[in-house]
Amino acid sequence: MKYSIGEFSQIARVSVKALRLYHEKGILIPDFVDPDSGYRYYGESQTSEARVIASLKEMEFSLSEIKEVLERCDEDEDLVDLLKAKKRVMEKRVAGFQRSIADIELIVKGSSPALDGMGSSEEVEEKELPSMLVAGYRMCGRYSDVGKGFKVLGRKAGRHLKGKSMCLYYDGEYREDDANFEPCFEVKREVEDEDLQCRELSGGTALTLLHKGPYERLSESYAKLFAAVKRGGCRVLCPSREVYHKGPGMILKGNPKRYLTEVQFLIG
Repeated sequence: MKYSIGEFSQIARVSVKALRLYHEKGILIPDFVDPDSGYRYYGESQTSEARVIASLKEMEFSLSEIKEVLERCDEDEDLVDLLKAKKRVMEKRVAGFQRSIADIELIVKGSSPALDGMGSSEEVEEKELPSMLVAGYRMCGRYSDVGKGFKVLGRKAGRHLKGKSMCLYYDGEYREDDANFEPCFEVKREVEDEDLQCRELSGGTALTLLHKGPYERLSESYAKLFAAVKRGGCRVLCPSREVYHKGPGMILKGNPKRYLTEVQFLIG
């Protein structure tokens, strides 16, 4: 029994346009082509072929790959190696999508209201900082590399992040190329990853200052904080912290004059 291309399209649930393309690519050749009219006619047995093609397309096989399958494979067992190879390709794509999703989540989090109700202040304040569960990525290098650490955190722990990005500084002095610091985020629950350190970050009494402006002028805010430490006769507990309420985005730098960075010294 022969079917016109329109009839076969309805039976196989494949568009006429697709059937013509499959013919051109040598994937599904009509049983008969009228030499005078050029009309294509398909046999009843070709329905199963059309369904195989549709199934392979749903599994992201390209037309050239589908042609190879149809030429090489008669049984499902013949497909195993090709399916395994396709699975590896798809897993790489999924991993790439997951990295992109994590980057997007990080950007979205950074675009939320900057101060959560806080007032902007460039004066030193004393606060009680709560303990919190954090995931951190320990680094040694230049301070400007901190953004790379936040990207790692976003990719490895993106869906568990909460609150603002922060960085812990362990040196107690300024270092140019071998600074010891840890970009981190508060997290909703413990994150298990060999590259990250997940733990409770202890709270306590802290002197804080909300710095408004570019990072190049942070030294002015540090000077105010150290002056307050000296006046109070207390000592700074390591590590010091910077909380980035508003800063450069993952894509756009933004206006450095509007950056808001809270510098925190836990004191003892």
